[in-house]
Amino acid sequence: MQVSRAKRRTALRIAAAAAMLSTVAACGTVLINETGSLTRYDRLNRSTAIASESRLYVDKPALGRVRTVRIIPTAFPATVAGAGPLTPQERRIVANAADRALCYDLSLRYDIVTSRDADLTVRAQVTRVDTTDLLGAGATIAGSAAVTVASQIGVGFAEGIGRIPIPRVPIGLGSLTVEAEALDRRREQRAAMVWGGAANSFTSQPRFSRASDAYDLAGEFGQDFGYLLATGDDPFTAPNFLPTWDRIRVTVLGEAPLDPDCEAFGRAPGIDGIIGDYIGLPPEFTDKGPRSGLTR
Repeated sequence: MQVSRAKRRTALRIAAAAAMLSTVAACGTVLINETGSLTRYDRLNRSTAIASESRLYVDKPALGRVRTVRIIPTAFPATVAGAGPLTPQERRIVANAADRALCYDLSLRYDIVTSRDADLTVRAQVTRVDTTDLLGAGATIAGSAAVTVASQIGVGFAEGIGRIPIPRVPIGLGSLTVEAEALDRRREQRAAMVWGGAANSFTSQPRFSRASDAYDLAGEFGQDFGYLLATGDDPFTAPNFLPTWDRIRVTVLGEAPLDPDCEAFGRAPGIDGIIGDYIGLPPEFTDKGPRSGLTR
């Protein structure tokens, strides 16, 4: 079916307008704060990565002697700045996303244990959150679907079948700030991080949920802090790498974790999560969260 020049011009105008809109406030706001949840802050230094808003400390020689690690579930109190619109279930899912990602990366090097008798005890707390604006996320989800329909009837956006990703409407993009540390048997701080991240219009997945961006960012935090503890290196300056099959199998497809103790944080949503993301479902619709009985 041929597409008229008028229709093509209309399509180009819409695409150009979306691109221009995406350049305005295309990222959420990151704010680094210090709330006192860490045992000390004086050794924290800003990451050398230009784009990072995080503060780091790591005692690499001390981590080299670690064999066992205990993860205390991430705290996300209702009193945290910006947490008012989130339900207890949403805060629980966000906190657990951090723990699940953290446990996977730590399990690549250490033995994860549940007892207090561990070489290293890891704990974290969400200290600030900006929730996702439902209107902005919903508009992007609807826009993606509308573009797909238009492409199938000949407006000319794309030839393929399936929902076509478009830049998110830069309204109410979420952000998250987390403080975390690792303490040895003598409760001496061996690593610490104050982590700040924000959603953006180009790579962040829109879902119809106020917890959507915080959920994704929590997973990014867990991966970054896990990398810091497992390698002793700045995760923000680490080279890009292709994910291994084990990482895909566990963190994307929702198969059993490498360390059985990581089962405490549940499994990734897997195919259900992929489908849910595709149509913009809230994360709590497909993520079952931590295993029943896990205390925080």
